[in-house]
Amino acid sequence: MKKVLLIFLSLYFAIVFLMPKVNLYYTLKQFAQQEKITIVQKSVSDRWFDLKITDADLFYDGINSAHIDTLKILPWIFYNKIVALDIHSGKDIKKMFDFKADSVDVVLSILNPFVAKIDASGNFGKVYGTFNLKSGKLKLICEPTNKFKNSQAFREVFRKTQEGYVHESNL
Repeated sequence: MKKVLLIFLSLYFAIVFLMPKVNLYYTLKQFAQQEKITIVQKSVSDRWFDLKITDADLFYDGINSAHIDTLKILPWIFYNKIVALDIHSGKDIKKMFDFKADSVDVVLSILNPFVAKIDASGNFGKVYGTFNLKSGKLKLICEPTNKFKNSQAFREVFRKTQEGYVHESNL
């Protein structure tokens, strides 16, 4: 029994360590381009446990929407996580919607394989929610700061409910 467990764990770690993370990232970029999302990054490095991307600009339909200082992707098969640190609004939308996120975490676990959990915090307050991969439904709940609560962009995206300020959409 111990040998079977040891073989299973060795195989698991070999797959995680040796998976072509950079190639998977570039494949993801191609799929994102079909949805009019373009990512331009300064560097991509495979660090055995994770994939680290630095100085990435996110474009939606040709509009510079966000700049991400550091993006870490942890593809561990049973537990996958994306951590984005220091996100600023892009130069094209900064006048309309100026935001700064300290961190954004997206987690996908084998315990609930079709629902990604989202947590974010920044100058807008805290946002948490889910994205259902099967149905494409996004649900975010925001605990906004007073400044952000009074902004026009916030009122257009989030509506007040019993749960708090909620944004729901289908992607």
